[in-house]
Amino acid sequence: MLHPILAQKRLFYGFLAGWITIFSGHTLFLYSKYLPFGEAVIDAFIYNMVFMVLSVALYFPLAYPEDCTKDPNFKKSFLYHTFHHITTGVVTLVLWLGVSFFLASLIFNSDPDYLAFARTSLPMRAAFGGLLIVLMISMYHFISFYKHIEEKSTKEEQLKKMLKEAELKALKAQLNPHFLFNSLNSISSLTISDPEAAREMLTLLSDFLRYSLKRKEETLLPLKEEIQNIQRYLEIEKVRFGERLDCQFQIEDSCLEMPVPAMLLQPLYENAIKHGLYESIEPVCIQTNCRSHYKYLTISVKNNFDPDSTPVKGEGVGLENIRSKLRLFYKRNDLMEINKDQNTFEVKISIPKP
Repeated sequence: MLHPILAQKRLFYGFLAGWITIFSGHTLFLYSKYLPFGEAVIDAFIYNMVFMVLSVALYFPLAYPEDCTKDPNFKKSFLYHTFHHITTGVVTLVLWLGVSFFLASLIFNSDPDYLAFARTSLPMRAAFGGLLIVLMISMYHFISFYKHIEEKSTKEEQLKKMLKEAELKALKAQLNPHFLFNSLNSISSLTISDPEAAREMLTLLSDFLRYSLKRKEETLLPLKEEIQNIQRYLEIEKVRFGERLDCQFQIEDSCLEMPVPAMLLQPLYENAIKHGLYESIEPVCIQTNCRSHYKYLTISVKNNFDPDSTPVKGEGVGLENIRSKLRLFYKRNDLMEINKDQNTFEVKISIPKP
């Protein structure tokens, strides 16, 4: 059972400063009304030193019943706590007065005036000591309450971090198999019609997966690395779709080093190809624009599609993955905007700058 005052330097120095202040006030009070300066200093030193030691020890009888209850289901009543605190306070007060009076009497045993003052001042000292004990008990309860809140906050942060990691892993599990199965199906079809293209696509897929797996989903990385990975993905799809897939990138140089969540943009390009090329014979142009503003990095991914050939299926799992990831990283729900008209689909993402 660690003592909170002795375990933390900040509290320990504050504790010492408080007792030095009490000692100084005690000395000045006795010197101004009752005793010569030398006797006032010695009296204040004895009584305050004994009280300081007892106030440190006071923490253990207060904390023991809470920390060492054998039965966790046993809840002590308010009367029990009241009786325990009063008993602890009275015992501490009696010990303080008895030990301090005994030590002072040994030093001033030949001074009848001081001994008479020491006896007559006991009620005043008892009242003052009782007030200090109440303050000390209150202080220990405050420290215990603050410590409990701090531990609870730490546990909550750990749980939130674990939940965030679990959700990100779940998003990754939804995203990667979707792309992997599509790519393997494409490679399977190309092994018969174009073995060289299948070999090229397999090499690109290997590089793409190696990059994806070596990145931790909970980390941020420069936008240029994310764009390089997207271009690798698009090269994989170009092996199958050829000239029907047109990709244009307009990215400001100031955006390239901006940190973004790993694999954030992947679903946008998967959706653009799925809804633009899988069910149509018309070419599809995917335009990517990145701009740096005052507080945000804005990324726009826009593609055309054939409304007569592509059924409307809502936003789908991919866009929900992006929205969930943005919420996990930035604690906001307003960072993604979707614009759709007759034959174009655009997603704008705003990344807060660090």
